[in-house]
Amino acid sequence: MKNFEISKYLSILKLDDCNNSLDDLKKLQQSHMINISFENLDVIAGRSINLDYENLFNKIVNNGRGGYCFELNILYSFLLKALGFSPKPVLGRVWLRNPDKTPPRNHLAHLIQQNGETFVTDVGFGGLTTRIPLNINDLSEINDNDGLVRILPFDNNQFMVQRKVNDDWTNQYSFENVDISEEDIFISNYYMSTNPKSHFYNDNFIGKFTNDGRIGLFNNRISRRKGIEVVSKKSIAYGSEWIEAVNNNFGLNLDFSKEEFERVFQKN
Repeated sequence: MKNFEISKYLSILKLDDCNNSLDDLKKLQQSHMINISFENLDVIAGRSINLDYENLFNKIVNNGRGGYCFELNILYSFLLKALGFSPKPVLGRVWLRNPDKTPPRNHLAHLIQQNGETFVTDVGFGGLTTRIPLNINDLSEINDNDGLVRILPFDNNQFMVQRKVNDDWTNQYSFENVDISEEDIFISNYYMSTNPKSHFYNDNFIGKFTNDGRIGLFNNRISRRKGIEVVSKKSIAYGSEWIEAVNNNFGLNLDFSKEEFERVFQKN
């Protein structure tokens, strides 16, 4: 990344200069989750998902859009490298709503070595995920301002990110600390953006963290939570009301054609 690109990216995150300290990594992850939305609208609109750096920077930083995990975390990794970190990509499995079968590797996060320890950092996951990087070798329960989170090791060098809800620990996603290739990432991204079995192919997802919770839009149903408690829900009519809500709540100025909007509004 060039210096002016780093500065523009950090300005979107509302951060000044950062270096490669653990404190700055925490600030980067939290600020990214608050200031850049998670969204899959290009998939629904029928656009291809291009993971090249120039395309991601132009879409997310220059044009003020969001993206889903592959887009957000790949662009984030370029910023991390430019600031002196050495991110290692890992593929994860999403365990929300306790699936009956082992889910596929369809999520991307990164590992960072810091002060002799390894931390997972992730700016592209919804649900009740952690706001802060987690030390993969520390089993402690940590308060990330939304409540308690932790990470647990299990078989074959795998790790599970969990959130405490009503005295129970709920699985968010797991990942394996093994080397992967760009092709592994591209294959997973292609599946998630083109296969009818992908949840990103069939429904609109938009989410953005706030200072004390998160706001989410699933198709035309918007909800807000404080911490992990949902405090409001309502439906929004597709059309001008939906577009206005997306702009006001997530800062997304969509440039879709009439035909693309029609595809977005067909989801329910």
